[in-house]
Formats: sequence, structure tokens, C-alpha cells
Amino acid sequence: MEKQLKDTIHENMPRYIEKLGSLVRIPSISFDNFDQSHVLESAQAVKEMFLEAGLSNVQFLTPPSGRPTVYGESLTTPDKPTILLYAHHDVQPPMRESLWNTKPFEAVMGENGERLFGRGTADDKAGIITHLAAFEQVRVWKKQDGPNLKFIIEGEEESGSAGFAQILREHADLLKCDAVIVADLGNFAKGTPSITTTLRGMSAVSVELRSTKAPLHSGSWSGPIPDVGQVLCRMISNLTDGTGRILIPHFEDTMIPPTAEELASYKSLGMTEQIFRNDGGVLENVQLKVPEDEILLSLWRRPSIVVTAMEVGSRTNAGNVLQDTAYARIGIRLAPGMDADVATRQLVEFLKQQVPYGIEIKMDIEDGANPFVTDTDHPFFKLMSSSMGLAYQSPTKFIGCGASIPGAELFRKTFGEIPILLTGLEDPECNAHGENESLYLPDFEKGILAETLFFGGL
Repeated sequence: MEKQLKDTIHENMPRYIEKLGSLVRIPSISFDNFDQSHVLESAQAVKEMFLEAGLSNVQFLTPPSGRPTVYGESLTTPDKPTILLYAHHDVQPPMRESLWNTKPFEAVMGENGERLFGRGTADDKAGIITHLAAFEQVRVWKKQDGPNLKFIIEGEEESGSAGFAQILREHADLLKCDAVIVADLGNFAKGTPSITTTLRGMSAVSVELRSTKAPLHSGSWSGPIPDVGQVLCRMISNLTDGTGRILIPHFEDTMIPPTAEELASYKSLGMTEQIFRNDGGVLENVQLKVPEDEILLSLWRRPSIVVTAMEVGSRTNAGNVLQDTAYARIGIRLAPGMDADVATRQLVEFLKQQVPYGIEIKMDIEDGANPFVTDTDHPFFKLMSSSMGLAYQSPTKFIGCGASIPGAELFRKTFGEIPILLTGLEDPECNAHGENESLYLPDFEKGILAETLFFGGL
């Protein structure tokens, strides 16, 4: 049966790729400063795909933001498990469009036919098509004897999932399930099937400093008046030491260390500094802040602070000006065991203590997401591991991830200690969130087969 499924999926790949392309063409950016009508258009496109696939009870679950989550279900056999399938249809902004080699919102095949380029190809519209394709295949294979499947495709994951907790809370009975598959992660490398077992949490604070009522001539006024740009830089530099260790008191007190089994698994992945540098495009003379054997620990099990945006004046209109304001958005990634609300408060209080000269400070706090750790002893993990191993013809790896999926912890809070399997189709070359995002098509095909085998094995 495995070979028959493999052949059938391969024959259908052009159709699946076209479906993915139709979603990629919709610029469904879920940040407030972009046209939100496209998010609604994207939700409508997913809804139509659900109806076309034969799902029932298809509907929008709409949070206060108005960015719809799309729900659909196929409930056939009461005594079979019910699996909730998650992905998201919103995407990141294109970033610097001048650096794209293709149009960001067109799905374009790469020269060798292995990668499909476009915003959302890997993160996370491929997850939607993977779920739908596996559903299609298992219904042909098992007819009405397969598992019960529920689909939930979120519309604001990239902007923080602010309304997702409310959706889960209000529709807990509708969404009730025995396990969740979150298809929004990735593989450790191309061709290496991976299940993610830990996620870092996330939060962010926007900081604005103000020293004068308006910008001033730098020749006439600089010297006596503090330069907010330099002050902000000093405040940010005081957050960490030269190794990246966070200097906020008690910031790391609640971290959960990795188990011996996890450490052994990380070591088995064979991460080297050269692989990491190549995958990340690290410039030749730039030194890493950690030794080679701590790269994965630093990525997956330690917190980090990143300045994701900074503005003092304008690069395109730079002049001899003493600026009145300086702005930065400071993001924090939280290690397992840490609490997003507590860590954010610690960051805010630390920054306030760093402000000199009586300069005015304004801070806006974004909603955060807590870290996530899961137990892999449940039989569903073993079934998914074996299904992925068969599909990829390579042993499945259990890995961590430095990114955040707010929904993962929210599912746990809603449904309790059920299995939450974190899978996906990103890889180190996919450049999710950056320019020239792409999907590795051989793994797209194998991912569909793996999920189909998992459904059949239930």
C-alpha cells in the first residue's frame, strides 16, 4: 500500500502545487499596517478548498481582530481517534522586495525544479495543502474507516495569535480531539524528517525615547543635549554581555535544563559550525558567540534578545540633525520553563532603570507566547515517527526549535495533556520570514505521504 500511495501522491503533486500557488498569490499579511482585506480573501480561499474537498461544518471562527480562522471537519467513525490539524493562512510581510529574485506573492518554480519560491510557500501555506492532500489520500485508502479529522487554519499566527486563545476557549467543544498536529515547523535538514519537541517562547517591547520637542540643528545644539540615539544604543547593549548572556537579574532562574536523552539526540544531529554558518549565511569573518557544541543548546534551550527594528531619523533623508526621538523594537525568545509575562516585566523594569538624564521613555508591550515542551512517550509520537521514517526513507529525529508557535501551548491549556505533534516543511534553506522564501518540493511530497501513513495507521 505504501508504494501505491507514494505513486498516487506523486501523480497528484502538480495539482497540489497549483493549489499552494493559488494561496501564495494572496498577500495575507496579518499586521495592522497592511491591507487586512487580503487576510479575509485568504480565509475565503481556504474555506472554498475545504468545501471542494468535501469537509462539512465549514465556517469562520473570527476573533476580535476580524482575521478569520477557518474550520472544517470530516467525522466518520465514532470509535476512531479524532485528530485536530492546525496550520495558518496568514504570512509575514515581504521585507525588502528589492532583494527578492521573484515576485514575493507569486509561486515561482526554481531553476532545478526542487524549490518553489514565494511568501508563505513554506510558512505556512504548505501546511494547509499537506493536511488537505493527506485527508484526500486517506479517504481513498480507508474510505469511511479512517480517523476523524478536524481542520483549524488560523488567520493571525504571524502577528502573535492575539485572538486564538479566545477562539479555543469559545469553541472547545467543537474542537475537542485526541491529538493535534501543528504543521508549522520544519525538518532539521532537507530529507531529514523531524518532530519538534520544544519551542522557545516569545515576547516583544517597543521602546521610544524623547529628549526635545522637535529635531534640532546638530551644530547649534549638540553637546549639552543628550543624543537619544546613543542613549538607546547604550541601554540595549546593557541587556547582554559579549557572549549573549542576558544581564537582567533573575531572568533565567526558571529555565528547565535539557534531559540527558535530549542532549544525546542533539549530539546525534551532527551540527557543526560550518553547517550552521552555511545555512545561516553568516559572513566569513563574523564569529559565533558560542562554541560548536553549544549551537543547538543556544538555539533551542536558552533565551535570547534581538533588536528587530531601530529608527533614529531616516537613512534615506539623513542630515546633520540632533534627533528628538529614538525607537527600537526589542524581541525576546524564552527558554523552556520561563514565563512570557514575567520575562517581559523584567525587561521593561530593567530598561526603565537604564534611562539617564531624565529622558522621557514610552514602552508598548506586545502579547507574548510561553515556551513549550512535550512528552514523546505517547504511541501517537511513535506512529508519526515511523510514518515519517517510511515516507522519507530516513530515521526521524526529535529536535527543538528556537521559534515560537503560540497555538501549541494554547492547545495544551484547552485540551490538557493530549499529544501535540509539531511537524512541518521548513528547512535551513527555506528562508522563512526573509526574502526569497521557498519550499523544498521533495519534502513537500514526502510530508504528504508521512501524514497519510499516520492517518492510516490510526
